[in-house]
Amino acid sequence: MKHTAMALVIILLSGCSAMSDSRENGLSSVKTPGAGAIKPTNGQEAQMLIAQSQTSGDLDAMIYAYTQALAFDDFEAVDIYLNIARLERQRNNNARAEQAYRSALAQDSKRLDVKEGLALLLIDMKRHNEAETLLREVISTDQARLGQRTADAGECVTNADSPWRSYNGLGLLADILEQGQQARKYYQCALQIQPGMAMLHTNLGFSYYLEGEYPQAERSLLRAVNQEPEYERAWSNLGLLYYRWGRSSEALMALRKIMSQAEALNDLGYIAMMEGEYEDAASLFQRAIDASPRYYPKAVENLNQAKSMQAVSKR
Repeated sequence: MKHTAMALVIILLSGCSAMSDSRENGLSSVKTPGAGAIKPTNGQEAQMLIAQSQTSGDLDAMIYAYTQALAFDDFEAVDIYLNIARLERQRNNNARAEQAYRSALAQDSKRLDVKEGLALLLIDMKRHNEAETLLREVISTDQARLGQRTADAGECVTNADSPWRSYNGLGLLADILEQGQQARKYYQCALQIQPGMAMLHTNLGFSYYLEGEYPQAERSLLRAVNQEPEYERAWSNLGLLYYRWGRSSEALMALRKIMSQAEALNDLGYIAMMEGEYEDAASLFQRAIDASPRYYPKAVENLNQAKSMQAVSKR
């Protein structure tokens, strides 16, 4: 049975107050860091404001500083918009991030890093067709740079400067559309560029898992944890894989790499419950409760849910 490749959750944050004056910079008003915020009068002061905001690590302050810099010719506007877009993404403010990316493209429609960034944002926003179009443009341009006439995933030619994020993005889109074979070709292209990246090995492994190709999935996921032993998503996917493969003890060991015994048992119980294995799920939830040194409300809630679902299934 196919499983959904991923849950793409969009969290739109609001509540940004208006700036004291409006600018024709292609962006709607942004929140200032405070009533006493410095308003630069020249490019040098704007650069100092950017540096100070970066030192503070305050996202609002950084966005404000970059927005102020748009008023001065000392800066490349496309780079300023790109920085704003990336910062808005960190704030999970997808609408403003898209606005900034599109402002950057209005400045330079050929900038591949801007197209790529916007495409990856659009994947998060579930606007898959728009994202795919942009990612294919990025890859086609790169293939042309390398003297290739096709952007087909099965024939990708890459070098160290090729856009691995675009190949990975197309892989994610293919998995969402349950086109597993195509997805894995794209992941392999990305791995030609970044062979040591745990995230790419994890995506490849999960794609194999979705197709029920468990041995191949295991190999890719083990490569991921060997590359980055602290990479939680790889261990989590290994736990999921082993449980559905009937290797429960190994599933528990994989999850124990990134969480407590009680949490691992609770997660396995949840997997079992989603598979309709209510008796096994209830047993795992009870073990999670017993293993926890303190009251474990989530496991108790899950146990009650598993028992209720088991009762309904027997009617």
